[in-house]
Amino acid sequence: MAAGEGEIHFPEPIIQRIQSFLNGKKAAQTTILSKSWHSAWLTRPNLDLDDSHFKGSHNRRYSGEYKRSSVDDFKVHSKKTIERYEQSNLKIESFNLCMYLYHYDYFDELAEELIVKALRIGATRICLRLDRNKSFVLPNEVFGADNLVELSVRGCTIKLDDRVVIKCRRLESLSLDDDVSITIDAISKIVSSCPSIENLSIFSKFYQRCDKYVFWSESSDDEYERVEEQGPRVDASATAMPVGVVDNLIPRLRCLVLDYAWFSFFCLGDLLSRFPFLKDFTLYLNRSSKNIGTVFEEGIQISNCSLERIKLAMKGLQRYYSGVRRPTKPRRPRVKFDVPSVRKLTIECAAIPILSFISKPPSREWESHLSIECEDHLGLSTIWFKELSELLTELSQSKTHLFLNATRNMSSFDYKVGDNIIIRKHELENLTLEMTNLLYSSCYPLFDGLFRLCRPKLITQYYNDLMDDLMDDNNMQKTNIDLLCQILEEGIKFKVSSPTQFMYGLNDLEEVKAQINFDVDDDTAEWMPIPLELLLDEDSPHKYVHKQQRIRFLLKWKPI
Repeated sequence: MAAGEGEIHFPEPIIQRIQSFLNGKKAAQTTILSKSWHSAWLTRPNLDLDDSHFKGSHNRRYSGEYKRSSVDDFKVHSKKTIERYEQSNLKIESFNLCMYLYHYDYFDELAEELIVKALRIGATRICLRLDRNKSFVLPNEVFGADNLVELSVRGCTIKLDDRVVIKCRRLESLSLDDDVSITIDAISKIVSSCPSIENLSIFSKFYQRCDKYVFWSESSDDEYERVEEQGPRVDASATAMPVGVVDNLIPRLRCLVLDYAWFSFFCLGDLLSRFPFLKDFTLYLNRSSKNIGTVFEEGIQISNCSLERIKLAMKGLQRYYSGVRRPTKPRRPRVKFDVPSVRKLTIECAAIPILSFISKPPSREWESHLSIECEDHLGLSTIWFKELSELLTELSQSKTHLFLNATRNMSSFDYKVGDNIIIRKHELENLTLEMTNLLYSSCYPLFDGLFRLCRPKLITQYYNDLMDDLMDDNNMQKTNIDLLCQILEEGIKFKVSSPTQFMYGLNDLEEVKAQINFDVDDDTAEWMPIPLELLLDEDSPHKYVHKQQRIRFLLKWKPI
């Protein structure tokens, strides 16, 4: 690395490596730094073509003629870029194509041309983000590429008839996003023909052909009814994983992501136990998942001896009701774990699940991350806090991080102080609160219930400067943060004597320190100490002066 006339010269591979960490637009902006950066960008092995980088292409404010001009600019740019690589005999390693302007007439033709040519000039990693309402059919050349290592697709249809020969036996990572349409036979063919797959992510809709098909339709009373129709195609829109696909899955699989699983088609515990090297498993569930009542009544089981990281995303899955929307006995999802090697468990939910562990927790330290979105139609209640306590009890052997989203206005807040007396409080590594729209009157019972329930080492608060037309919400959030500061300050100075009094849970609080961070997007940004009294001072120069900031409180508790 030599320097001359104030410029530091990097070797071209290093420059291209730096550019690979940037998106296409930002990587292009580095060309103004010097001739070497411009040359490196022209020959970069990681090719990124995105029509959103062309001004006006996605903005509705621009006229149709202006949009058409932007679309034409993208077409010319993308074709010239590919031709430059072809004419210079340059090879690429990865190819990212993002085309969202489905309304222009040459979408299919241009997309197919770019994909096929990218494969010809050596692309081993393909990422496609398309928007054509699945009418675009993925070229057969993709699965005919014997050097393909990674494929991620969104926004197309995959058709593989008997004449198509799948040659990508080196394929290690396959991701089919939620806007991909594919038949069951096709996915079975891909999986069975690619024995090297280690990472598999399936969000797609599967289709199967038969003379008569049965599916479940969500009726108006929030239940599912059986429907039989004649026809050549079944829309198993909940990604019904057929047994044939399961049998063809590769034993060397290390990462598996499933969405909208239809549990009547397989036993999840049995499925996962087939993969001796599986390390990561993610499962997405919501109300559109078929036979979702199974999750609430019978429960699901996750069993695997090698699993280290598990994520259950159930935020779109509110309490299941039998026949009516708001019964007197709401049900909660049930999950059993037999995962002796777990290191990190992430749960995103609305209805607090009932967890149980069959195998003993690992002897080493492991983490649990809970993200709970409070259900606005139920509100927070004494029962809700007891459910949360049960969940934290099951996770007591882990280092627990809790994120609580209480931003919605609760229709009810049935909370009684005397009924929420916890014998043993739960230790939390971090408690993060999001309560932008939570009414001031609801904050007191929320804080009281949380401090009776747990002893967080850190409490993190995000403050976002909202738009001018939302200033009422903005002031509400400032008030809620002020209230938390005030409660913590009073918790140090004053101790209540009776468990039936508010803030009894702060009796074992010894010390509170406050820190502030002015960059919410940078996890490495420095936290600056700030006196608690200064946060409560309306004249403080640090009080909500930045558009975005984080405030956190370091809490020290008396030893148990």
